[in-house]
Amino acid sequence: MLSVGLFLFPAVAAASKQAMAPIAIALAVALLAVALWRDRRAARPWRPVALLFAGFAGYVAVFHLPPALGDGKSGETLLKLGMLALVLWLASAGWTDVLRAARLNRVALWALAGLALGSLFLMIELTFDSPFHRLSDDIPQGVTVDPARNNRPAVALLLLAIPLAGLLARRVGRGPAILALLLGAAPVLAGQSAAAWVAGAVAIPVYLAARQWPRPVLVAGGILTLVFIVAAPQILATAYRVATRDEIRMPLSFTDRLEIWDHAAGEVRNAPWLGHGLGSVKYLPLTDEQRDRYRFHKAPSTHAHDAALQVWVEFGAVGIAAGLALLGLGGVAISRMDKAGQATALTTASALLVIGMLSFGLWQETWLGLIGVTVALLRLAALPASPLPPGRST
Repeated sequence: MLSVGLFLFPAVAAASKQAMAPIAIALAVALLAVALWRDRRAARPWRPVALLFAGFAGYVAVFHLPPALGDGKSGETLLKLGMLALVLWLASAGWTDVLRAARLNRVALWALAGLALGSLFLMIELTFDSPFHRLSDDIPQGVTVDPARNNRPAVALLLLAIPLAGLLARRVGRGPAILALLLGAAPVLAGQSAAAWVAGAVAIPVYLAARQWPRPVLVAGGILTLVFIVAAPQILATAYRVATRDEIRMPLSFTDRLEIWDHAAGEVRNAPWLGHGLGSVKYLPLTDEQRDRYRFHKAPSTHAHDAALQVWVEFGAVGIAAGLALLGLGGVAISRMDKAGQATALTTASALLVIGMLSFGLWQETWLGLIGVTVALLRLAALPASPLPPGRST
């Protein structure tokens, strides 16, 4: 079951990004069912995570149902919180305790096969002008297909490749681990996702440093993350002003992003403590002055393209505090891993944070599904290679 899920996710996601969430949900539900069947204690999430989620959900229920901006409905908020609950369950529950350690090498190889299939599909699409997309949608050769449509699947394969490489290195060998990294990097190098390039450029030095000094890297990364998240509105608004004043050249997608960040950062001042509610970013009004000043950002964006800024807008300082507490618990979990596990976890976390701060919307189902499966792979990679002590379930 785990092998099937980890094979299908990268293989199918490369062709259909909309498939990420359903496959991730099905995998989480299947693991929950197995955990309940074999050992109910394994189905329990880590208590601090469960309490934090309960507190955040209670806060949302009191202050943000329905959201202050939008169509006044609460269904979207409840669905997104449900998806978040599944991701947190994958990240913290004891489902790994009911796995048979001897079968993890097979799980790793099936995941590698899925990654290879997904990478091959994307490389064909990127190299030969999207033949599969043209065939499925009946697009004639004279019509241009934007290669950026493959950015999200390419990012997904890159993020999955990092913990999968750690799992393969521990369970199978170094050669398959290197192959996984090459398969994950190839579509990024052939594609146009600037955020993925930045994530890869950050992940490499993080891994090299974390192999030798995992604890200092964890502490330094935690401090940098804390500073950026707390000061995100000021940092991103300043970045827009500097780029505009100095006429700094950058990819058009980043120019658009800077305008979105400046707009969202200004709205934080209107509700700094509680925010406007989930989904409110796409309803933030634009003034005539802003429409005249911005080159591309003429209507509200579907999301903020920055997780920290989105939390500031939607849930204010209270949401930021909850997010920082959750990241702190993640740091505690990483500190309990062995040295190899910490290096893999810190590298994965750095890439996830970079993508989260530059690209996806926090509540996009594809992004939440990708986070869930990436974290599940990371938990498998962190399991010790030696057999469990007698009496422990495997």
